[in-house]
Amino acid sequence: MRLFAVVLISAIAACAADLPAAHETLDDTARAAALRSWKISLAPLVASQALDASSSYGMRELNPLLASANGGFEMKGAMIKLGFTGAAVGAEYLIVRKYPHTAGIIAKLNWTCGIVTTGFAIHNYAIK
Repeated sequence: MRLFAVVLISAIAACAADLPAAHETLDDTARAAALRSWKISLAPLVASQALDASSSYGMRELNPLLASANGGFEMKGAMIKLGFTGAAVGAEYLIVRKYPHTAGIIAKLNWTCGIVTTGFAIHNYAIK
């Protein structure tokens, strides 16, 4: 979890330079490209979360929020995990709709989270 936080903070810091100044605006083609990039980035984000949930299914879960009564990752944990992912996508949609200039940054964060979570899933499959 600490690695995830470090990667997320690093990605935010790296993307901070991409923010336009308050007086700058994106032209229509740049805005459309950023929105298209954000929409495409949702696929690896959701796919990596589903892959991580499937790789963790039946294994011991250290996160008490996701653990079932017997301490394993089962349907309860999978639904909570995928529910949080859906809520994050919904929040991103609202942010991008109100502040379109953030679409590029959020797309980079989605790709970063997708890559990190896929790494977790690969680890889970390796120890199964």
